[in-house]
Amino acid sequence: MLEIVVGGLADPPPAEMRYTICPADRVSGLGFELTPGGAAALITIFVRYNSPIPLPRHTSELAQCSAPLCLLFRFVDYSKLAEGPGRYQLRIALADPVQLALGLALAHHLDSKYGGGWAVEVYSDVWPQFTDVLAAAKALGGVLRIYTSVYDQRALVADRVVMAASSLTYEALAVKRQWAGAPLCRTSVPEPVVEIRDGEVLELLKTIWESGGFLSLKYALERHGRAVVRASQMGLVKIDALTLTVRITDLGLRALGA
Repeated sequence: MLEIVVGGLADPPPAEMRYTICPADRVSGLGFELTPGGAAALITIFVRYNSPIPLPRHTSELAQCSAPLCLLFRFVDYSKLAEGPGRYQLRIALADPVQLALGLALAHHLDSKYGGGWAVEVYSDVWPQFTDVLAAAKALGGVLRIYTSVYDQRALVADRVVMAASSLTYEALAVKRQWAGAPLCRTSVPEPVVEIRDGEVLELLKTIWESGGFLSLKYALERHGRAVVRASQMGLVKIDALTLTVRITDLGLRALGA
């Protein structure tokens, strides 16, 4: 089921498992295996932003890809998804199209695993550009709810549309607006988290860290080869052409847990 809520928050959807952007007693990362439907939704969104990516199999791969749009997806906690009855706050960046893409992927994941009894709530203002992708959520057993400040006639794609505004007045040809609708919750933006699956890149980072944070470029290429290039593309190391050294970045340090 697909719901769109315009202008604020609505009553929580009835569900045994609820994943929301609002504060909750429990928090959850977004690390999970992608279903074919979830992967297709992600790839479609990336392609339309002119940032094509290889077919992902796990959400954590979004923290490692080199497409420009991937920079936004690094500000997501990709630790293991918490599952089971309860209400969980997603550790996710409030940025389009991050929440829309991962919300769709999570909805497909939960549907394939549980069928129904779940709800996913995310925020997005770019949803009108992806109504064809959102239409697939109509057949899911749970609820995918999109909070937005954008109303568009394409909201007809949803099974349910809620206007949360209780009072909205315009004066002097919209020069002044007074808003008294329902508020939106505050979300927390986690630090970029990277789960490294490339063993050669991980070994390179450990070597640089144990060497004081940098290596000569010649030694790094001789010892680790193409892993230096891959780590640079992932933002884990920086190649300094002036001093011919390879230095570990803040993102690389966080990936090591240093």
